[in-house]
Amino acid sequence: MADRLLRSVLASLLLLAACSTESPGPAEVSSEISDPVRATVQVDRAVATTGDVIEYSIEIDLAAGVEVAIPETGSEIAGFRIVDLGEDAAREVDGRTVRRFWYRLRADLIGSYILPALRLDYTTAEGQTGSVETSEIFVEVESVLPEDGGATDIRDVKELRRVAEEPPWLWIGLAALALLLAVAGWWWRRRRREGPKPQPSQPAHEVAFEALAQLRQTDFDDLRALRRYYFEISEVLRTYVEARFGLNATDLTTEEIVPRLQGLVEVHQEDLLRRFLVETDGVKYAARVPGAEQIESTYESALRFVEETVPAEDDPSERESLEVA
Repeated sequence: MADRLLRSVLASLLLLAACSTESPGPAEVSSEISDPVRATVQVDRAVATTGDVIEYSIEIDLAAGVEVAIPETGSEIAGFRIVDLGEDAAREVDGRTVRRFWYRLRADLIGSYILPALRLDYTTAEGQTGSVETSEIFVEVESVLPEDGGATDIRDVKELRRVAEEPPWLWIGLAALALLLAVAGWWWRRRRREGPKPQPSQPAHEVAFEALAQLRQTDFDDLRALRRYYFEISEVLRTYVEARFGLNATDLTTEEIVPRLQGLVEVHQEDLLRRFLVETDGVKYAARVPGAEQIESTYESALRFVEETVPAEDDPSERESLEVA
């Protein structure tokens, strides 16, 4: 504490020695030249602590018609950080112009600092040149901590401790959960986009009977209609086999369909389906023109196969006979 008081007194004595007797303020230095230029520098505090902002100002009093060159002061201020700067509006006092420049400074390190003297060159209205120089200013920056080290608001750093590592199974579980949620979201969006699968409104054999009855209305004298008839009757029976026995009959060839029906239908029903498919393929792909007897035989083969393979709960004897055109 005594050292701090001694430094403060020393700084104050140096400051008083540098100030003129006519200059007020705690840390003010003025040039002794009365005309044509007077220059005064001062700080708002001569003793500060780290983090405090000190205002350093330069006031220049000019006679009428005098031009003065303002030096670049910022580069001369060592040991401080300039946090702000500016110039007040010029004012007229007793026919003279007064200009004031200021800097706000902050010191981050404790110690004794000197704000250097400034030299101002001027030119009068008559063309005479000259200069004035201010004195240095001393500033003492002290620590904010008490000298006896008795600060109570600072705590020691806690000891380092090892952070427990997360078990690997936790990350594996989280990854699996994220994957499960992603799959569930994809499945839900797909089901929502596709909507519920339409349920068949009629049994497969009833759909087949209706389609066969419709095909009986074909004009068999028209070769183009006749050829289309064979494509359509083949499609009717293939669709029926697919729906009735769960085979992808619409995409399979004749050689692939019949072997897959073994054990699902009687042997003579296999032969009946094989003959039907061979006959229709001959017209569809070999460009054969069938006669009336072959047309009737093809139709009867399709109708007979559907009738003989109707599920047991649907007795074909109860169905009305199809009219023969």
